[in-house]
Amino acid sequence: MTEQVLEVKGLSMHFPVRGGVFSRQNGIVKAVDNVSFSIKSGETLGMVGESGCGKSTIARCIVRLLEPTAGKICVLGKDITHRSQWALQRIRRKVQMVFQDPAGALDPRMDVRHIIAEPLQIHGTGSRAEQQKRVDTLLDMVGLPKTAGDKFPHEFSGGQKQRIGIARALAQKPKLLILDEPVSALDVSVQSQVLNLLLDLQQELNLSYLFISHDLSVVRHMADRVAVMYMGKIVEMGGADAMYHHPHHAYSKALLSAIPKADPTRREHTPVLPGDVPSPINPPPGSAFGRRINHPYLEASLGMDLTPLEIEPGHWVAPDPCAVSLADLAKLGIDIYQ
Repeated sequence: MTEQVLEVKGLSMHFPVRGGVFSRQNGIVKAVDNVSFSIKSGETLGMVGESGCGKSTIARCIVRLLEPTAGKICVLGKDITHRSQWALQRIRRKVQMVFQDPAGALDPRMDVRHIIAEPLQIHGTGSRAEQQKRVDTLLDMVGLPKTAGDKFPHEFSGGQKQRIGIARALAQKPKLLILDEPVSALDVSVQSQVLNLLLDLQQELNLSYLFISHDLSVVRHMADRVAVMYMGKIVEMGGADAMYHHPHHAYSKALLSAIPKADPTRREHTPVLPGDVPSPINPPPGSAFGRRINHPYLEASLGMDLTPLEIEPGHWVAPDPCAVSLADLAKLGIDIYQ
């Protein structure tokens, strides 16, 4: 059996909203609400959705930069959901994160050699000579010369800074990398170089990736499976080919229709979703997507359990009558007229 590197079950992250003279809680932001997924060894799960849907919050919960409100996070079979920071130290060797802003993720007062060696020093891995040898190996692995170790972050381009961040993340030989929009701040030509580097490293080191992005064309290039998020929930998840060719959820279809076509002679009208994204503060019951587009089946969604169900082998979709066809609902065993 293929090893499960990451299992997330019923993850929720709620933030209190306070106001008034005494800063009393008057609401809750449900940034992530009952999200479940898993990642196998050597697999890439792409997570897509518009800004504010909860993708980065999930990433920060997995690496325990945030304390989850509810749910369970297991890394290599070990529950890390509510472990103390001291107990998490050994787990963090196996899970590392690459951030969206390569410049902000690097300490400008440290040279590159110390930046990459810092995880080795924190965990007490090897002697000083062995640590320096490991740094040289990592620089070569990400396509940077050994002389780069004596320079400071401001002396590098954005793509080179992200390579340094990747090298630091690989210092402790992790099993899982959380990639939070790792190329969105880079030029298009540099993006392809960094993406190909990540693919090469995955094949060479048998890494697993949680690849977070809002660019579906990039995710298609990287991911084995794709999860679509909307308003803190996963609304559809399945194999990359199935998701891109046969999506079932209306929001997934809207995202895919927005991918630019590389043909200047082709003129297509991309439909724009009406309405605005509802506020995540004290969200009303029922379908958040149906409320956005004022769908006639919105009332039918009130009280329904919209947890994704398996509509095809390995393909899951939320049984939302405002976003899924009646034929697909019938496949899921749901009749809204009963």
